[in-house]
Amino acid sequence: MALADDLSAALKEAMKAKDKPKLDAIRQIQTEIAKKKSEKGEEVNDELVLGVISSYVKKMAKAVDEYKSLGEKGEEMAKKIQFEIDFLTTYLPEQLNEEEVEKIVDDVLAELGDVDMSQMGRVIGAVMAKGDGIDGSIVSKIVKGKLN
Repeated sequence: MALADDLSAALKEAMKAKDKPKLDAIRQIQTEIAKKKSEKGEEVNDELVLGVISSYVKKMAKAVDEYKSLGEKGEEMAKKIQFEIDFLTTYLPEQLNEEEVEKIVDDVLAELGDVDMSQMGRVIGAVMAKGDGIDGSIVSKIVKGKLN
């Protein structure tokens, strides 16, 4: 079953259960998918859905930090957004931990041979192409550390 179908089924379940937090999260993602579809004229496929969910989760992770910095006023909103992140993350491929990413970076650096800081983008691109579940910010940090 396609991810878009999974989201639609989850939406129906959330409506029946009157689960407003899940409803809000799914509707937000479906809106983002519709925007992306109309912008690019693409068919809705798993890759598009995963991209939308992934970028939304990253954006919301930053928002949680901002709301938490507001103290008590932002705490409720931070909890709501954190719920959305936790719920939507279940649709994403499992993220590799830092040690696993570092091993992939080491393998890529060995494959590419002698590289310097000016080729950081090439190294990061090669690492990201190695599979799903690789966090670009972790890759960037590790590659930067290895090339310095």
